Amino acid sequence: MPDGDSTTRRRGTPRSRRPRSSDSADSTGSSGIAAPSGAGSGEATPEGPPSTARRPRDPFLDNARGILITLVVVAHTIECFFQSSQVFPDTVYTWIYSFHMGAFVLISGYLSRSYRNEPRQVRRLLTAMVVPYLIFQVIHELAKMLLQGHEFHLQLFLPAWTLWFLLALLLWRLATPVLRQLRYPLVFAVAIAVISPLDADLDSTFTLGRLVGMLPFFVLGLVTTPQALERLKAFRHRWVGGVVLLAALACAFLLREDFRTSIFFLRSAYGEDSGILMSMALRVAVLVVGVIASVALLLVSPRGRSPLTALGERSLTIYLLHPLFLMPFRYADEVPDVTSTWWGTLGLIAAAVVLTAVLGSGIVGKLTRWLTDPPIGNLLVKPEEPKASRPVGA
Repeated sequence: MPDGDSTTRRRGTPRSRRPRSSDSADSTGSSGIAAPSGAGSGEATPEGPPSTARRPRDPFLDNARGILITLVVVAHTIECFFQSSQVFPDTVYTWIYSFHMGAFVLISGYLSRSYRNEPRQVRRLLTAMVVPYLIFQVIHELAKMLLQGHEFHLQLFLPAWTLWFLLALLLWRLATPVLRQLRYPLVFAVAIAVISPLDADLDSTFTLGRLVGMLPFFVLGLVTTPQALERLKAFRHRWVGGVVLLAALACAFLLREDFRTSIFFLRSAYGEDSGILMSMALRVAVLVVGVIASVALLLVSPRGRSPLTALGERSLTIYLLHPLFLMPFRYADEVPDVTSTWWGTLGLIAAAVVLTAVLGSGIVGKLTRWLTDPPIGNLLVKPEEPKASRPVGA
């Protein structure tokens, strides 16, 4: 859903020229991305490749993903211009990171329930995740070479900025058949997420930190039934979701001096500045907050088609393309001090929303399909062998 997590922001620390080799620790947005797979559409999404079934596509989850991918772009835009601790951008940034990628991953898990490692599904994994990951990994490294004067150094196993989500989703998808066989998959996932950071060497290589840290969200989506989702959609008091999200925003404002936004990135080993038990308890609390806010977002998501639907259907395109417009600012030595005023931050948010809408348009999707979803699946995966027919009378 991919996020601007690649760098840990300490409040009050002015922007300085710092190495970005840790871009692997993205920032989703996807989120999600996310994309987390849509049904009935050829467009892959940050939760992953869509199903080839020809059933009508429910706009509900696409609407939720439309909101989330917009938040991904907003957070990344703020991150690229953030120079020093300012109340308004800091609060918005923390609020978004408290739930947006967790929600993307949760939706991805739900849409992965039918994954069985079948040839057609493997083909979609390759064309919607693996190949775009390789293409955009090269693009990110070229951008750093051109914008920062670095030598070109391709790091295939250390995802650049937002690309962690594609790699993590690929590995989660491949593990889906195994996870579905566990007796208590959610307990297993939470245990892994809480225990793994005890390893001081846990880092962004192969996006392992996020892979295990956000695994509970994916598994929660994986074990969610369509009946449970229908009950959520039928819940009449949808205003509760809005209240919860506003409460989360208020908490981000009131507690902004008490913790760092990086606790929501779920990508690193536990620090040495707090006890092990406290760190583990904080990890559990972050997971709980993410789940509650994700449910709240689903409650406020429109049920029918809306302008958000198209954004959700094309969330992978938006997720992959938006960093291309932000990298000149992300890798610049100096950027305009836009976030020093509330109106400047509002202008950034408005610009991010416009960028999301443009990248989510049909024309951009068609023009960039060769890049975001290259049609080479048949070259990579051998065709399915026809099933042998049973003899008559057998």
